[in-house]
Amino acid sequence: MPQRTAVGQTPDAPDPRDDQRRPSASRPAAQRRWRSSSAPLSIGLTAPVLVLVALVSVVPIVYATRLSLFETQFMNIGEFIGLDNFRQALGTSAARADILRTLVYVSVSLVVAVPLGLALALMLNLPFRFRAAFRAVIFLPWVVSQTVAALLWKWLLNPDYGPLPLGSFDPFADSVMAMGALILANVWISYPLAAMLFLAALQTVPGELLEAAEVDGAGKLRRLVSVILPTIKSTVLIVTIMLTLFFFNMVTLVYTLTAGGPHSATQTLSLQAFRESFQFFHLGLGAAYSIVLFGFNILFGAAYVRVLRSEK
Repeated sequence: MPQRTAVGQTPDAPDPRDDQRRPSASRPAAQRRWRSSSAPLSIGLTAPVLVLVALVSVVPIVYATRLSLFETQFMNIGEFIGLDNFRQALGTSAARADILRTLVYVSVSLVVAVPLGLALALMLNLPFRFRAAFRAVIFLPWVVSQTVAALLWKWLLNPDYGPLPLGSFDPFADSVMAMGALILANVWISYPLAAMLFLAALQTVPGELLEAAEVDGAGKLRRLVSVILPTIKSTVLIVTIMLTLFFFNMVTLVYTLTAGGPHSATQTLSLQAFRESFQFFHLGLGAAYSIVLFGFNILFGAAYVRVLRSEK
């Protein structure tokens, strides 16, 4: 049966459109040449950033690890003692108490700060009068330094000249109340960050999903649990990671507000690392405490990242 052809085209003539559909044999070679020519440019652009990261992150960690293996006196590095500093930072009862207090301080602060930030973000996402002014008041503690925040709460909770009616009761003289006051001040300066990030995430929740859930008869709590939280769950985990690392490494607030007292009831790992290094000048032991603290940061950060990936 004869094959139909277009006018002016023989039956055996190839279709010119086939050349456009068929990938060119020289295209992979051209891509390889382009990649090889752009490789020096890519290395040149990223090398300064890698050097900067190495100088501010990798080099201090390596130096602290080396320092923790030696006996030190002031700035002088003595003989090699191996893991003796780590045995003192982990093996003594006082060190284990510091670890327990740090975990309590971080976990309770997270349990309070994250839900509080989410609740305030949900409220700020609603339309009402003077919302801009209310946002400014809520986010105000974030711009206050840790030193100023500690002095402010130290004045508020002072039984002698503070404005609160505490009578003769001094919260900083009681072990439990001192830890509670420290957590309260920590939450006060930390919740604005959580509220700010949660508020930004709430702006990305599709309105169609909320309207569909409302049409289906879902109440406010049901919409929160079934629509809003699943949509912003990655932001919740990221905020939790950020606050966890922030709480573990916090020194200024603890040192200024309670200085670890009373009777070491509020002494954390970060404060102990600071004291051993810069107050007692035991740089090797302070470096060991810092490495232990760094290990906790890596452990909790990796756990959160694993949860975040599993959720995706």
